[in-house]
Amino acid sequence: MLNSIFRQQLFVIFFLAATLFWSCLLSVDRASAYTVLTPAPGTVVIIQARRPVTRLIVQVTDQDELSRMQVREMTGKNSAGKNIKPVGVWKEQQISYVNYRLELQPGLNTFVIEPGETKVTIRYRPVRTLSSVDFEDPEAFLFHRRAVVPTSCTPCHNKSLPKDTGLDEKRMAKEGNFSPLCFSCHRRLITGEKWLHGPSANVDCMSCHDLGGKKTKVTIPFRRRAELCFDCHVNKTKLMKEKYLHGPFKFGDCTVCHDPHGNAYKFQLWADGRAELCVDCHSDKKKSLKKSLDFVSHGIIEGSGCIACHDPHASGNPFQLYKPVNELCVSCHIKLQGIKRGHPVGNHPLSGVENPLRKGREFACSSCHNPHGSKYRYLLIGDPLGGRVCGKCHH
Repeated sequence: MLNSIFRQQLFVIFFLAATLFWSCLLSVDRASAYTVLTPAPGTVVIIQARRPVTRLIVQVTDQDELSRMQVREMTGKNSAGKNIKPVGVWKEQQISYVNYRLELQPGLNTFVIEPGETKVTIRYRPVRTLSSVDFEDPEAFLFHRRAVVPTSCTPCHNKSLPKDTGLDEKRMAKEGNFSPLCFSCHRRLITGEKWLHGPSANVDCMSCHDLGGKKTKVTIPFRRRAELCFDCHVNKTKLMKEKYLHGPFKFGDCTVCHDPHGNAYKFQLWADGRAELCVDCHSDKKKSLKKSLDFVSHGIIEGSGCIACHDPHASGNPFQLYKPVNELCVSCHIKLQGIKRGHPVGNHPLSGVENPLRKGREFACSSCHNPHGSKYRYLLIGDPLGGRVCGKCHH
């Protein structure tokens, strides 16, 4: 009886051990059937980029596993996640390369690859200006950090342009900086935007980027961004001598406003340059863009926008105005041209005296009117009823 029980127990132990062995073996097989080429799984990958998107590239050697492969975006601890379909599968020498486009949210993003439950965790830090990016940070993800093109990628990514580019390769090849190798990955920077920077449009990547000293990585030259831009935009160098410089221009970072590759807006701006771009920094002016019953916006903002009055780079006038305040105002309000006294009443001055509200400044149209907008009629700085706007000076 005891021998029978012992044999049964021994059989159960053997069965469990065999099951565990085969499950581990199958798990190893599954894990070894594919390799995540980029970004690296297991650790938190820090991505600093303008665009909230990155690529997940998986190398698969088992075609059966390829048919079962899934990538899920985890939206919460108790969620099954959203399945992400590959944007393409390329096969070279019996090896398949699967390309997924991962959309990122600021903060942590987790993706799971099945089979194998391989996790890819990305911390996305949105970038508006290249000045805020430390390209030497060892924790930040840089695909080209150790090699321009890793050996595992060279079967597909070589110096030959993809066949469906629609580019005149012969014409471009005459240029010394023609960079077909970049195009095979960074196609969207060249074909996906309405307004393109000249070097991007001509696949002239190396006119701005450098290969590292040992030609093992792609970098941005270590100098002020504006100096790099001035190599081509020489007409902007003279603006540096103006008295009043726009902050980003003064500190030499054109990328605060301009995308160096391309964007949906003219001049490669990342938002509408007439106003929306400006209020991202000048947030106190946002109300001037909204139509509401309790606020009157200056009409010019709805038309030409901020750049109707302000030069976005530099000027000889305060606030980068194109002309002194009164000259600028009467270029639209032509009925007041040539008038130095008599507005709004009697012998009231329009210029030539000190502004009582702003010591050291000359009296001007903006002494009584807010040039962006106001809750009072005529964009006045106070209520005209009862002389309250006048009382700010005449008290």
